Amino acid sequence: MKVAVCYEFGKPLVVEEVDIDSPRAGEVKVRMAATAICHSDIHAIRGERGATLPIVVGHESAGYIEEVGKT
Repeated sequence: MKVAVCYEFGKPLVVEEVDIDSPRAGEVKVRMAATAICHSDIHAIRGERGATLPIVVGHESAGYIEEVGKT
């Protein structure tokens, strides 16, 4: 999955490929169709929210359930 990562406050985001585990109990894996960076993300990547780095941004999203963990 491609993600936008903030490694340094105030610097450009780095788009990179990451591997994610299969979902565990009570989790789902979602194939993302669209995502956006909101103002909460902007404050975080500017260092205004006390975020711990690195941080993946773009939590406002829409997609399709691809896999469901055991219930």
